[in-house]
Amino acid sequence: MRYRVFNFSPKRGFLLSPFSARGILEGRSEVPVNVGLEIARVYLEGDRAKVEGRGIGGYVDLSLVERLAGSDRFVFVHEGGSYFVERREGGRYYKLRYLGERVSPTLEIDGVHMHNIVGVDPWSDALRKISLAKVRRGDRVLDICTGLGYTAIASLKRGASVTTVEVSWDVLWIAEHNPFSWGLAGAKVLLGDAWDVLDELGEVYDRIIHDPPVFSHAGMLYSGDFYKKLYRRLKPGGVLFHYTGAPGRRRGVKFQRGVVERLRRAGFRILRVVEGYGVVARRI
Repeated sequence: MRYRVFNFSPKRGFLLSPFSARGILEGRSEVPVNVGLEIARVYLEGDRAKVEGRGIGGYVDLSLVERLAGSDRFVFVHEGGSYFVERREGGRYYKLRYLGERVSPTLEIDGVHMHNIVGVDPWSDALRKISLAKVRRGDRVLDICTGLGYTAIASLKRGASVTTVEVSWDVLWIAEHNPFSWGLAGAKVLLGDAWDVLDELGEVYDRIIHDPPVFSHAGMLYSGDFYKKLYRRLKPGGVLFHYTGAPGRRRGVKFQRGVVERLRRAGFRILRVVEGYGVVARRI
């Protein structure tokens, strides 16, 4: 088997944002944590601060807090210490990026954000995607490219059961630190390359949400051969939503046209093309 079931486990501690950091440096006794979803107490002790609440606490050096205050990153504080929520593995740089208090963060890989963040927040964008996929209560949903899990969690909240596939352990590690991702514990998370996983799954699904990284990061996930794999995993009458974005639009590249042609050759009936965003298709 070329994948394994990943035991998604939210991290026990506090996520500090740049806003949290500025509050600590100002000497506040309480600051918002976990992207503004909670409040924690702060005790300054020399060159470090203790962050405490919910029966747990941890220390963070004020030098780290100062670095955080002027950034767009997060620091995680737990009983064993503190660290930036980022990974440098395999020549790639992954980080959880701050967008604002009570706003779902985005994932960045090598400086490229993995969600729409201009004029919309990632969670609202996930709701748009599951609506285009026509996810309903009782549906079995296959979510390709988990990322921070927002489309998977939104599908769960709508009453679907969800299997989601992610190729990167580093991405799932970051998601375990993100309070907006913790609902992933209710999904079946598969760690493996979707190209291989789709060949080994025995199930078929009512809905598929295919939300790959940009073409330059995962070109094979836009290929005709991959679309055939998606077709085989979808029930007759089932709906696929394929997020495409609009790469090359400024250069006059008709990227979506190629996606539509390949989906048709794979057997899909095209229901709707949302220009610069995605394609909705049905298995005949």
